[in-house]
Amino acid sequence: MPSPEDAVPAQVSDRAEDPDALLRRLRELGDLKRDGILTDEAFTAAESALLRRFG
Repeated sequence: MPSPEDAVPAQVSDRAEDPDALLRRLRELGDLKRDGILTDEAFTAAESALLRRFG
């Protein structure tokens, strides 16, 4: 099973100043959670990793 960090692409750092990219990724993570692909724990970990990379 992939780790939550795998849900965040490596190239995110290239787009760290693109707020639209951040919003797209957050929506994608939300969709994965809603569809039952990510657990609450995996979603939280992936969301935190994504926000750290954009931060």
